[in-house]
Amino acid sequence: MPAVPATLRLTCPRCRTLRMFVAINNVATFRCAACEWYYTLSAVAPTGTSNAALAAGGTAIGVASGGASFTNGMILLLDTGILTEVVTVNGSATGTSIPVTAAVRAHSSGMTFGQMAIAPRDSGIGVGGVVIPNPGWGY
Repeated sequence: MPAVPATLRLTCPRCRTLRMFVAINNVATFRCAACEWYYTLSAVAPTGTSNAALAAGGTAIGVASGGASFTNGMILLLDTGILTEVVTVNGSATGTSIPVTAAVRAHSSGMTFGQMAIAPRDSGIGVGGVVIPNPGWGY
């Protein structure tokens, strides 16, 4: 049976509201379900690698060191492919533990993660590379 692609709920930079994002290539390209624009998700500094599994419903990422560089409210991108998930740091991290909102999927030890960055997949859409805004009537 084929794997189900990841679906995330994110605030779309174009729609400026919470939308469903469906994975297109099972890695990092997602499409907003409303405006249908494509976005690339990536992990930027600070980044890390877990040293313990994170179970579905788990609320802390275990790391060997460097956990304190993740601050309250930071949005993290976990893993890649069909296990891609977005969580939010919700407390004070320590050197070896990062408290996060409950994970939806289970992740194994060695999972990579980092602060989430979202960028349009395509550039130069409009004249002079300007991104075309939403229509006045909205979506």
